[in-house]
Amino acid sequence: MQISVQGAKPNLGIEPAPHLHSKMSTRRLMLYVLASLVPALGVMVYFFGAGVLVQLVLAIVTALVCQVLAAVLRGRSIKRALQDPSGVVTAALLAMTLPPLLPWYFTVVATAFAMLLVRECFGGLGMNLFNPAMSGFIFLVVSAPSIFYSTWISPTPAAITIAGPTQVINVIFKGGDPYVVIDAIKDLNKTQEEEYSKELVAKAQAQIEQATADSSEANADATSIVSVVNTELPLLEAQEPHVTADALTGATFLESIKTARKAGNVDSQVKVDFLSPSFIAYVYLAGAYLLGGLILIATHVIRVQVPLAFIATLAAVGAIWHTLDPSMSISALEHLLMGGTMLGAFYIITDPVTTCGTFKGRILLSMIIAILIVVIRVHGSYSDSVAFAVMLGNCLAPLMDVLTKRRPFGIGYRHGGLD
Repeated sequence: MQISVQGAKPNLGIEPAPHLHSKMSTRRLMLYVLASLVPALGVMVYFFGAGVLVQLVLAIVTALVCQVLAAVLRGRSIKRALQDPSGVVTAALLAMTLPPLLPWYFTVVATAFAMLLVRECFGGLGMNLFNPAMSGFIFLVVSAPSIFYSTWISPTPAAITIAGPTQVINVIFKGGDPYVVIDAIKDLNKTQEEEYSKELVAKAQAQIEQATADSSEANADATSIVSVVNTELPLLEAQEPHVTADALTGATFLESIKTARKAGNVDSQVKVDFLSPSFIAYVYLAGAYLLGGLILIATHVIRVQVPLAFIATLAAVGAIWHTLDPSMSISALEHLLMGGTMLGAFYIITDPVTTCGTFKGRILLSMIIAILIVVIRVHGSYSDSVAFAVMLGNCLAPLMDVLTKRRPFGIGYRHGGLD
């Protein structure tokens, strides 16, 4: 019986035979992804406030409405559309990249853009060319940059105590002034930074006193002690609290680095202390995404080689660039922890729809995206570059499939056996 081209399944052309079957269904895969996002969501609520939850609910409701609308227009089952968790995953990833105090209609429009124009217009789940969540993110960055970059909350420990449900709902739904909440959290952050600086000074003084006592007992040379007094302690006492990073995507920090880069003095900026109240949120958030990524790896949703190649390439390129030109590039650690790097490593570049169909292609594409992130951060005009690099990578995915396509069985056979 001859099978027509129209009747053949389109996904059979991605890889040559044999085609292996898996017990992992699309629904189960999406549920695993949602479960793995819970740690990161908890970290964001603690450091960014309840606005993260409000944006999440808004995006999920909008995504479900869009799925139902698409099902109605296509004459498909509404019940089946509501049972499809892929839209919820898109909404969750998008919501976790949006400012916590963004007005509700911006979230709704961005989610509808991602679901209807980027996904459903290309045929729905499994047919979209670009990552829907990153498309919605870029849609807002390009179309409404002023409101997008003015509704972030400083990532501060216990920010939820100030940016509670009542406060954020008043801003998001009732048009309240976002700077009332933003300024209150910045005051909290400044207080925490002052306390942290005092702790560092006290610790340095204690170390100096201990070193002095040890030197007196041993009648040793006090040169090292004088060095500590003349360097570490004055620097700690003169250091001012730095409230510079106030966005999930590192908007303010990377924006300030962009300004310094244009002036060619990135290396003269205050060194980032990831243990300080202003930046420790990024350490916890990166750890939460890493934990979520390990869950996806353990459940065989993603393969470890793809995020590993991405992180290793970005760290290597970032370190080399920083070493060769520190006045233009931040350090490798800042590249990894700032911006949407860790989110992109485990949840964006591993998207099975918009990445390559071949394993070698996925590895190569992840490395290309990592290089693009560093290039755009050094020479680009936008503060963070993960979304833009991912979109460019989506354009390259078909080419990577062609370049890394496996040799079909029986084609290219060489005489002489298996050696």
